[in-house]
Amino acid sequence: MAFPKRYFAIVAVAAAILLYLARTQNYDSWTSEPGGRIPVYSADAAPYTAAIVYLVSVMPGPRSPDRLLQSIPLMQKNIPWQHKWPVLLLHAGMYDTAESQLEFLSRLRDSSEQHGLTPEATEGLLGRIEFITTHHDLPEGIPADGVADNPIWSGEWPAYHHMCAFFSYKIFNHPRIKDLTYYLRLDDDSYVRAPGACFDPFEYMHIHNKSFAFRDDPVDAGWVTEGMWPFVSNYAQNHPEVESTLVHNGWQWPGGRFWPGPSHKFGEGVNFPSFETNFDLVKVSRFRTPEMMEFLHELASDPRRFYWQRWGDAPVRAAEVYMFLDVAEEIHRMCEIPYAHKDRPFEDCECVPLAG
Repeated sequence: MAFPKRYFAIVAVAAAILLYLARTQNYDSWTSEPGGRIPVYSADAAPYTAAIVYLVSVMPGPRSPDRLLQSIPLMQKNIPWQHKWPVLLLHAGMYDTAESQLEFLSRLRDSSEQHGLTPEATEGLLGRIEFITTHHDLPEGIPADGVADNPIWSGEWPAYHHMCAFFSYKIFNHPRIKDLTYYLRLDDDSYVRAPGACFDPFEYMHIHNKSFAFRDDPVDAGWVTEGMWPFVSNYAQNHPEVESTLVHNGWQWPGGRFWPGPSHKFGEGVNFPSFETNFDLVKVSRFRTPEMMEFLHELASDPRRFYWQRWGDAPVRAAEVYMFLDVAEEIHRMCEIPYAHKDRPFEDCECVPLAG
């Protein structure tokens, strides 16, 4: 029996609609193992939940996916994943339509095959892509024409500032992320450049009971961390348990912390510790404790910190870790995974397989 062309057109449209609906589910419809709202892709359930997170756009309108289409296959190919975790593409509307999603998945299929993924692995990867609309609005008190006031890093205002605020504190309340055990944040220009890793990073975190892993920890320049030293100092002085944790973790203050004079001048121009967050592996619950959430609320109370002074998520993450975690016990430099950001390869170290 011959089918008319119209029949095939209807089937194609129906398939596209079903795929679109499947990838833009209502959070309330998601299920998980055990009990939450997290899709399960692995046949063998893990004792934790996790996801790989990319923030692919923060402003409306199109953005080239070319780098992302290289990053995702390399991440899939060069890490020996023990379980099949979702890949969350947080976007500001660029993948709101079925057509845009199908076009991206088609290009991702081609890129995955070019990178040597098997057809089975490629289709499995495509089935775990989730397109999640995530809006970024200017907070109250920050005008839409704020760039006229010459904020720091004005050339990328407010997109870069949205990104910094999101990863500093907003991500921990994101409805798709807040109930996960772990997330691994990568940038679209993050590349797992070779297959040298000998373990699944989530499995490493679980077995070794780690709360935070990173790849590099350079300082952030004083001119983009203006006011951060006095902010952390004042908070610690008002929260003795935080002061004690900083001492325990070996936190180093600039000179003159308690000298007479304006406190807001303390540390002026001094570089601030940071963890590069283009590779940001986090145990979510440790960043959602009541103590941490109180700090994040205070951090967010003055949006000028991010939108005028351009505080970055890298130094903020360092402050969070040193103020609330046990650095010696809970964090790990994950140099075992061959990694590059943009065109800069990071220094690797020997990979020791996980026991058992």
